[in-house]
Amino acid sequence: MYKKKKLYLPLRMTYNDCRPYQMQFHVHNEYEILYFHQGKGTYIIGNHIHILQPGDLILMNGKTLHTSKTGPEEYCRTVIHFDPSYLREKLNQSIFASTFDPFDKSGDHIIHLKSEARAEVEILLKKMDHLSRQQDDNSYNRLLLSLLDLLYFLKPLCRASDQEMRRLAEKEFHVQRLLTYLEQNYTEDLNMDHIESELYLNKTYLCRIFKEVTGTTIFSYLNKFRLNKAKVLLIMDEQTTVSEVCFEIGYKHISHFSRLFKQEFGCTPNQFRGLVNNVSQRMADPDLIIATVQ
Repeated sequence: MYKKKKLYLPLRMTYNDCRPYQMQFHVHNEYEILYFHQGKGTYIIGNHIHILQPGDLILMNGKTLHTSKTGPEEYCRTVIHFDPSYLREKLNQSIFASTFDPFDKSGDHIIHLKSEARAEVEILLKKMDHLSRQQDDNSYNRLLLSLLDLLYFLKPLCRASDQEMRRLAEKEFHVQRLLTYLEQNYTEDLNMDHIESELYLNKTYLCRIFKEVTGTTIFSYLNKFRLNKAKVLLIMDEQTTVSEVCFEIGYKHISHFSRLFKQEFGCTPNQFRGLVNNVSQRMADPDLIIATVQ
């Protein structure tokens, strides 16, 4: 049986959380802001690997496959998820104009905050955490306005963030090459011998460092990437059959594809499409359907 994912609140915040945390590769419809306070961690968005340092802040639109990889070391972060469509409704359009451009148009960013900028962001996050703990409408509205203030502050910093990329260590560099290769060739019939010859790296070494850096195996990541592509195709093109989707994303056998799809999302591709048709009668945003149906 398929199941519905619990609906998220339109704005959720976890402040300065140092608890051990390990997540799988995933996507979501909400925009996300992650600020790294202290410790050690690696964040992977699509085919980009970011070795986090205190003061780093990540902006992402959530639609790119992403995960964090941490060890036993301290990993303290503040995470904000919010639904942009809710804010657009809640706040006057003229107030924020192009505030969401870094999410909507420019993709994902990592900003290496320094000195005064870092201090101002930390003050804002602490204020937002305080407001989020209150139980009155006035504090909630102030929380929304504080988020808007944060977005305005970060917007010009996104331009500078695109010009600075930290040098990766050798194994992270090779894993990033592999992630790029998988994203560009996921429709092909891939195997480790072929990947080894394409990247000129030993396949045993590739398997080991990929697991070390990402926390998952190469083909587990590839399956998640393909299956998320399948969800998009099933929603966006009603004329495409499940068989065509199966072959288009790189699987040879429909039964294998259906089994993996059900393991990942709790329903078969046909059940998913039927559920989407019901949900789409109530929701205009296809991305919201992707985030809601699981």
